[in-house]
Amino acid sequence: MKIKEALIEASSGNIHPIYLLKGNDHFLQNFFIEKVSEIFFGDDPVNKIFMQPEEMKSKKIIERLIIIDLFATKKLFIIRNPQRIIGKSGIDLLEICKNPNTNYLIFLIIDDWLDKSVFISKIESIIQPVNVQTPYNQDIVKWANYIIKLNNKNADTRIVKKLVDMTGDSLAHLNNEINKLCLLIGSRKNIELNDIEQISGWKRERKLWEFLLALGNKKFDESVYIGQTLIENYGSILSLIYPLTNFFQEILYIKMKNGTFNKSNSYIGLPRSIKNKITYFADGFSEKKIRLAIKLLHRIDKKIKTQTINDETELIQFIGRIIG
Repeated sequence: MKIKEALIEASSGNIHPIYLLKGNDHFLQNFFIEKVSEIFFGDDPVNKIFMQPEEMKSKKIIERLIIIDLFATKKLFIIRNPQRIIGKSGIDLLEICKNPNTNYLIFLIIDDWLDKSVFISKIESIIQPVNVQTPYNQDIVKWANYIIKLNNKNADTRIVKKLVDMTGDSLAHLNNEINKLCLLIGSRKNIELNDIEQISGWKRERKLWEFLLALGNKKFDESVYIGQTLIENYGSILSLIYPLTNFFQEILYIKMKNGTFNKSNSYIGLPRSIKNKITYFADGFSEKKIRLAIKLLHRIDKKIKTQTINDETELIQFIGRIIG
C-alpha cells in the first residue's frame, strides 16, 4: 500500500490497530507514524513506547502488548525489526496481529522492503505493508516542495532540482539539508543557489556527482579535470576509491541483471542523480571493462596502504584504462 493511500484511509477514520512499515526511509517512517498518531490520539496526550528485540527480551515485548489497561488508555507502540521476535513470542505476535487491542496503535518497522522471510510473509498475510521506501525522482521532487513549504520558504524549480540531485538519496537526508538551508537564510523567504553553496560539504558532494557523471559519459578531459580538483580538495585519491567502487559495482549489478534496475538491491552511497542514470551508463561499458575498473581500484587501494604513490598519476592512468 502506498503511504498516501494509507493516510487517506486513516483520515477518513479507518485507522488500523497495527501497521507494517516496510522500507528504509526514516523520514517517511516518522512522517507516517506522526500523521496517524495525530488522528488516533486527537487531543489526548501521546503515550509513545519504543521497543527493539535487540535491546529487550521478546517475552517482555509481548507482555507489554497484551497487558490490559484498566483505564483503557490509548498507547502507541513502535517495534523495529519484529522479525527478530522468535519462538513462542513470535507466535504470540502473529496472534496479536490477528486480534489487536483497539486501544493500542502498533507500528512494526522493517527497513528491508525485500524481506520475504517466513515470519514476515505470515505478518503480510494478515497486514498489508505500507511502502516507506525512498520514492523515485518525480515523487521526491514533490516531497522537496512540500518540505520547503512546511518551513514557510519558497524555491524555484531549478533550486528544487539541485537539492534533489545533491541530497535526494533519501527523504531523511533531503529534509535535514532543507532544514539547514532554512536556518541559514533566517527570515528571508526565497532559497537561492548561493545558499546551497554555503552549506558545509555541498560543493564537495556536487563535484563528486559531476565527476561520476563525466566518467559515466566517458568524457576523458572533464573526468581528469574534476578528478584532479577532487584530489586537491580531499587531499588524497583514497577518498574517491569508495564512491568509484560503488559506481562500478552498481553498473556491474545492472549488467548481471540484463539491464533491469532494482534500486532496493543496488549498492548504496551514490547521489540520486547518478543512480537515475546507472542503466544508461551500463550500456556504455562492457562487463569486462567494469570488472577491470573494480580490479584497478582494488590495486590502487592496496598501493596507497603499502607505498608512496602520485595520486594524480594513478587517477589519470585509471581513467585512461577505463574510458581513454
